[in-house]
Amino acid sequence: MIILQILIFACAFYLFFPIITAIWATVLAKTIKPVNSKNLDRVCFACVITAYKDLSMTWPLVRALLKQNYPDFEIYLVADSCMGQPIEVKNNKLHLLQPSSPLNSKVASLHYALEEMDPGVTHVAVFDPDNLVPHHFLNEIAAWHQKGFNLVQGKRIAKNVDSTFAALDALGEYYYDYSVRATPFLLGSSSTIAGSGMSIEKKLYKENLRKEMEELNAKGVVVSEDKSLQLQMVQKGERIAYASKAVVFDEKVIQAHQIGKQRGRWLNSYFRHSKDALGAFFKGLLSLDWNLTFFAIVVLMPPMVVLVGMSLALLIVTLVVAPIYGLLLFAALCLFAAGFLLILLLNRTPKSVLLVIPKIPLFVFGQLSGFMNIRKANKDFMPTEHTQKMEIEEVWEKRKGEFE
Repeated sequence: MIILQILIFACAFYLFFPIITAIWATVLAKTIKPVNSKNLDRVCFACVITAYKDLSMTWPLVRALLKQNYPDFEIYLVADSCMGQPIEVKNNKLHLLQPSSPLNSKVASLHYALEEMDPGVTHVAVFDPDNLVPHHFLNEIAAWHQKGFNLVQGKRIAKNVDSTFAALDALGEYYYDYSVRATPFLLGSSSTIAGSGMSIEKKLYKENLRKEMEELNAKGVVVSEDKSLQLQMVQKGERIAYASKAVVFDEKVIQAHQIGKQRGRWLNSYFRHSKDALGAFFKGLLSLDWNLTFFAIVVLMPPMVVLVGMSLALLIVTLVVAPIYGLLLFAALCLFAAGFLLILLLNRTPKSVLLVIPKIPLFVFGQLSGFMNIRKANKDFMPTEHTQKMEIEEVWEKRKGEFE
């Protein structure tokens, strides 16, 4: 019965958590200010793009980066297993890196890029090949670095929302962008990072990737380098900034089979790092470190399909054996649903995305297959397929009204 009570209260806590913290952050948003621990005279970016087998998807992003109104940057495009593919862009700022043998790992590609970088680079901005950024992206990121933040996450938003599965995937991106990135930062803690659209001080990143390469060499695969990075940085005393104006568009899945592969990787990442996050929570409590304590609570929040699924299962059980707990879970689930809608509205989710809410069960069904891929992610980093090749002008013209 004690284990059942622990599970009930844990689920209820995380069902209440998003709406309470979102409202709290919204009320305090105008009073929270970053701490200027240091001022940088110069921020020089290395924009790293990691391509795997398909170089064609990267060129729209390369062209978008070359149009940045921030002057001090270079682009490092790691073309892993892309030999013989056409080169669409040639520019002095673009460095095409083609490893002589396959790397077969995003971590290895990132490490390879850092080894090839100009020594004058101060910060590394990481992108997936399907990303797109408007012309002001680097300016916004640089502004946060100049305020003393060594690690900054941009506002990652769906690039394609014109199909049912893409819009359903976009719902989650809009929700998490506000609940686990914007909200913690507004409350004086740290934003989580998304693996792309983030920028970090080069020396810190080199230290992190050295450890990740050790794991890669020992285990053969690393599937959640961003999750270990964020925990390491916050435990070191870093506060991860959230740059709400630094928009980065990310491709969303368009077919059901893509969901299981992607979610399998994410579920593996969650369970893999939960023990470390729990340790960070107690460390934060003992040291009275608000940033670390709150961040660990955020990181420990179960994926939505796990949280809601477990809560529904517990609701059925408790209605039979302990009705009072059943009422608690029912109230928590109702509040969670209200919070989900509120957070989507606070993040100015487009109407076209909100209209697919009744179809969420379709996406949940696809996510369930992700549990089949949890073990597979320990041996295969399972890259997501990219097919939505768009130019930034096309996307920004349609979507810029969301960000005024």
